[in-house]
Formats: sequence, structure tokens, C-alpha cells
Amino acid sequence: MDSDFKYVVIVTGFGPFGDHVINASWEAVKELSKLHADSKEFIDVKLIVEEIPVSYDDVASYVPKLWKEYNPTVILHVGVSHKVDCLTIECCAHSNGYERPDIYDKCPDESKITQEVLITNVDAHKICDTINENSMETECSACVSYDAGRFLCEYVFYQSLHIEPTKVLFVHVPDFTTYSSLRTAKGLLHILRCMIKCAREG
Repeated sequence: MDSDFKYVVIVTGFGPFGDHVINASWEAVKELSKLHADSKEFIDVKLIVEEIPVSYDDVASYVPKLWKEYNPTVILHVGVSHKVDCLTIECCAHSNGYERPDIYDKCPDESKITQEVLITNVDAHKICDTINENSMETECSACVSYDAGRFLCEYVFYQSLHIEPTKVLFVHVPDFTTYSSLRTAKGLLHILRCMIKCAREG
């Protein structure tokens, strides 16, 4: 029963796009779901994982529905980037500048968008330090970034930040050639542990 869970956590990954026929973000999120199911540490945490298409329209409609339906304690959005070689914790997202077409060859209509930058209230630097301090356990390293790329990754982050900046984080993960899905999942689990710990203490 849902009433047995004190905390609700949503983790999203992305579907295929471009050269990423199998998206490393979604594969890692699926592995994360398995790790969560096997862990007694999160017995009071309901984990919901969702794959989101690499589509501006889908993100714009899907994200508010997730917040409204589940009223999550925290949301962790995950995306892949060929530019990163570790777990890259993003701190901010822009409202505009999304000129790279999605899988439907579309870009968002920004004609009525006011330019703004939203910053997460989750302590990304503290989480980054925790990941690096426990790298023997997670087998991952982490860094902090203020440039999420102005594509779907930053776009989904912005949509959630616009709803509730105190509960949301975005992490760019490397492709399979750098971290296996399981290795990435272990790092993501540690990030969730930090986010849930803050929620429990909050």
C-alpha cells in the first residue's frame, strides 16, 4: 500500500535519441530501481521510475503531471552526455535558448518566454563532495556544473525547477564506454540517499 511509504521519490531517464539508440540514462535508472528494491535502507521510500521521450512537448506536459499525481518528496532527473566522464550534478537551468531540435525535429516556442535562470535549492556541492568521499563504495566520481547544455536535459530540469526548486536535481551521466549501467546506478543511489537524508532531517 502507498500509505506504508513515508517518502515518494521519482527518478526519470530519457529514451533514445541520435547516436544513443540505447540511452545510458534510462538503463542506469532501471538498474537503480533494482538496487532500491534490494535495499532495506529505503523501506519507507516509494521509488517511481519513468522514461521520458527526448521531446520538448512530452517533457512540458509530462513533468507537471508527475508532480501533480505523486507529490514527490524529491525528483532526480537523469540524462546522458558524451561530454562528461563522471556524475555531473547540474545546478541551474535556463528558460530559453533551446534551439537544438528534438527527436521530432521540433524546438519549443519561446516567443512568449521571459528569460530567467532557475537554481536548485538542493545542495549540489555537498552531494558532490559526499560522492567523491565515498568513491570506493560507489565506484564513481562527481563534479558540479552550471551548464546543462540547452537541450532536453536542461529543459526537463527547468520544468521541474519552475514547480519546486527545493526538491529537484539533475545529473548528467557518462555513456556506457565510461561507466557501466550498474556503476552509474550505484552513484545515483548515493545521490538519492543524500537527497532523502535531507528530506528526513528537514
